[in-house]
Amino acid sequence: MGQVLPVEFSDGEVREIGRQAAAEGRSLQEYVRETLMAAVTSRAQQRATVLDQVLEASAGLNERLAR
Repeated sequence: MGQVLPVEFSDGEVREIGRQAAAEGRSLQEYVRETLMAAVTSRAQQRATVLDQVLEASAGLNERLAR
């Protein structure tokens, strides 16, 4: 069994999350878990993209400085 991550939501937030889960035909727990993991994955991909851009820019700057 996995670990429990205690997170507090306001009543309004729980209602909205519940509405979204119901609209997708999923349980509240399944919806929250999948939504959270999608956000984590998306942020990791965004960081990797930014890092690639910084590395590319740095390589170009290093080439110009070496001349």
